Amino acid sequence: MFNLQSKVRVAVIGAGFVATKGHLPALARNPDTEVVALVDVNATRAADVARAFGIPAAYTDYVEMLRQVAPDLVIVGTPNLYHAPVSVDALNAGAHVLCEKPMALTVADAQVMADAARRNNRLLTIGVHNRFRPEAEFLKRIIDNGQLGRVYYAKVSLFRRRGIPGFGSWFTNKDLAGAGALFDIGVHMVDLAVWLMGNPRPVSVMGATYSEFGPRGLGLGDWGADAPTGGQVPQGARFDVDDLAVGMVRFENGATLMVDVSWAGHVPSEERLQILGTEAGGELHIPDRFGSNAPPLKLYHDFAGQPMESFPSIPGLPSGETSQSRQLANVVAAIQGKTALRTTAAQGVQVTAILAALQESAAQVCSADVHLSGLYASMK
Repeated sequence: MFNLQSKVRVAVIGAGFVATKGHLPALARNPDTEVVALVDVNATRAADVARAFGIPAAYTDYVEMLRQVAPDLVIVGTPNLYHAPVSVDALNAGAHVLCEKPMALTVADAQVMADAARRNNRLLTIGVHNRFRPEAEFLKRIIDNGQLGRVYYAKVSLFRRRGIPGFGSWFTNKDLAGAGALFDIGVHMVDLAVWLMGNPRPVSVMGATYSEFGPRGLGLGDWGADAPTGGQVPQGARFDVDDLAVGMVRFENGATLMVDVSWAGHVPSEERLQILGTEAGGELHIPDRFGSNAPPLKLYHDFAGQPMESFPSIPGLPSGETSQSRQLANVVAAIQGKTALRTTAAQGVQVTAILAALQESAAQVCSADVHLSGLYASMK
């Protein structure tokens, strides 16, 4: 049983952009956590970031850190390829784990992670924090209350006009990233939609991917610790992932999800979710640094037999709070036994299955449906 009088001792593995701009600032604001170690294979970066955030120990070897520090919670922010092995090692060492998205590159690896958490009686969650936005929470409540009726369709779009991250770094290297826009940002939108829809079981997927900007060194963004400076493409930079992914997911309950995500394209930047129920529908706009002036949430319903639109007034996040810091608070409270974990390992496996199936379908010449029925035979 965790001692509620103690702070949760946290180690962060990976000192890149997501750590310095997301996890570490959130940890610094959380009174129930204490960051005890930072790990990065780049020794200089590890030391510099540890110094900047007042972290007492910096390592280049996470196995050594796990043995010497024995943290309560490990946040895994490595390149995607290492999410599964690092998370499993941390779980086997007795730590709870918050793993950055995507959970893993394959369903098999994601299931190994979930099994390790169960075997060690530890919590495992994935860094998909859009579930913690106030407007998303409000929409989830009214869906669960039945006010939209039976939800049968959803569509998610996350378009960036110019937003290819870390060009030439691991982000654009298929061996390390697994995929491009599909795994990097598609995971956020798929997770949000499936959660709002009630986590129905996916049964088939059809997808297509494109790489039209990255191979030409176009559409570059400034995300990532290794982003090119001055818009200059690094010599010999590698880009062998997708910069646009589209697809359709069909669920066991008959519902359908459409997915469109891009790092770059001749289209306005936006993050939008549309969801249709038999009694009402909703449209969720997620503001981000690429800009969106649309209202966060818009509802479509009938009143006195006439179509009507409404704009719920939902309080925003307090100053200094983010959806990422709210997810961290949920994880810490779950470790302390105060609440349930909102994003479970089983849900992470399910989203990984959808993403992997979209990628597999896209690789097929005719983009045939990829059936997921075999997934459930292996899940426990």
